[in-house]
Amino acid sequence: MILVLNPLQLLSGSKVVRLFLLTFLLSCYEYAFASDSSYYNSKQILSLTKILNQEYRLTELKDSFNEITFRGKKFLAPNHKKTFKIAIILPFHTDAQNSPIDKKRANVMLEYYQGMKIAIKQIDSLDSKFVLSFYDTDNDTNQLKKILASSKMNDVDIIIGPTNQNQVTIASKYCKLNKIPLFLPITNFIDNEDNPYVFNLNPSDVMKAEVFLTYFKNHHKAKRLIIVRDNGFYDRTFGAALVRNCEQQKIPVKVVQYSTKINWLDIIKGESVVIHTTEDKIKLSYTVTSLQAHQKNITLVGSDKLLEFNDVDYKQWGKLNITFLSENKSQIPNPRSNLMKINYRLDYRDDPSWFSYMGYDHLLFACEILNAFGKYFPLFIEGNEISYANMNFCMLRTPSNFQNKYLGIFHLVDGQLMAEKIN
Repeated sequence: MILVLNPLQLLSGSKVVRLFLLTFLLSCYEYAFASDSSYYNSKQILSLTKILNQEYRLTELKDSFNEITFRGKKFLAPNHKKTFKIAIILPFHTDAQNSPIDKKRANVMLEYYQGMKIAIKQIDSLDSKFVLSFYDTDNDTNQLKKILASSKMNDVDIIIGPTNQNQVTIASKYCKLNKIPLFLPITNFIDNEDNPYVFNLNPSDVMKAEVFLTYFKNHHKAKRLIIVRDNGFYDRTFGAALVRNCEQQKIPVKVVQYSTKINWLDIIKGESVVIHTTEDKIKLSYTVTSLQAHQKNITLVGSDKLLEFNDVDYKQWGKLNITFLSENKSQIPNPRSNLMKINYRLDYRDDPSWFSYMGYDHLLFACEILNAFGKYFPLFIEGNEISYANMNFCMLRTPSNFQNKYLGIFHLVDGQLMAEKIN
């Protein structure tokens, strides 16, 4: 049962009724609800005893642990509290005076919030109590500092947000000092300083490149890897990370600068995987056309952004065994994404955006791991892939923080997307 500490009128799917959200955020309403769950794989009990500062023999520690079940698996986890506080600190822009950029950001945050609101229906089934507090930074550093300095931050168990890079730096230092896990929903924060309290939920380009190369080595190892670069945004981010990863792993790769006059006869030497790091439909179409003569030897790889175009001859693309890289696994419907979409349509009479899926998955992830493991959750989630509606979370400890090593790979077969196995 969901206990609403302060009543909030339901939002509709229309951006026109954004005023309801504004009223809610300005008053910083709080929700409390219950939950029933299960979870992951533990490390060795000996490592847990160190975390718990216990010096007893294992036989004397049994009363300090509890067997839990999550998604059909049993784990031994430390006993912990069952009431948690989560602070969501994001640029909702509740100020009536906003620039066009602020308004665009506000709409994105509204979609993210709407996804969180749908997640509450799932969280209600957990056996812990959660208090969610929403705070508006207005994308202002001084406002963020005021929020963090507030007594309302006392005893917070997880902070979700902010999004601005400078504000993330401030929040990460605050969280390290106060030992509060910081879940970053959009911005990827990579710093030289070790901060085990920062969790990048959005996969970085480095993590995505690592996943792709794992896929390549497991499924196309005997083929030649060719990377076509165009100096666009996707190429400067993911493309650059992919090239660096190939160098680090000593994977032979042929890098080709994009041109409409590429002589593939000089480049294609037997079976090859050609990854074009572009999000430009015209450039990829040129590449598709020029590769048709080599289709028997080619697997073409591109960004899933290219799936957004409806005037493309996908049959021609399919002849090149085209495969798409994506962070949005709900492009191939799954039971979790179907449930989210059904509930979202009931509330908003519309389909969820990618940002709505993010809000839904992020809040569920935070609540489920707290419910199962309390503050000890990093021990149990590290290196374990957890499936949600639109994304999986496989948090890896890096020298600076936790990174989500996730990437979906979809193969186009007879006009239908099919999920590829990574391993």
